[in-house]
Amino acid sequence: MLVRTALIGVAMATMVAGCATGTSEKDVRARPPMRLFTPVKMAEVAKCLRNNLGDEATLVQLPAKNQTEIRIGQSATSGEYQYAYLISLTAQADGTTLELRKTDAWFPQLTPTELEAEAKACARS
Repeated sequence: MLVRTALIGVAMATMVAGCATGTSEKDVRARPPMRLFTPVKMAEVAKCLRNNLGDEATLVQLPAKNQTEIRIGQSATSGEYQYAYLISLTAQADGTTLELRKTDAWFPQLTPTELEAEAKACARS
């Protein structure tokens, strides 16, 4: 009986660890960004972030604004995308501006500290 209870507890902990919550697009865009500038070209920064952040990151190109966004989060059961983070990259004549927006969502796949470290590493590449 004790073993069965322990196994159920482990199974529940594993399921909860895989869950994440998020915030709507409107809410994440309303957050104040952390801004970085790098002389590295936008395409190189975007490629580095996409490679380093893996499957949690979705790259969206916004050509009208010479901007790329990297959305990190997951789709909710309602079909709406729930953001954990939003990275906006804007090409400048002398490099790239990065804006990192974080929500208060619990997203165990990537902590805020890890996101900042990845962004800073890609800005130096």
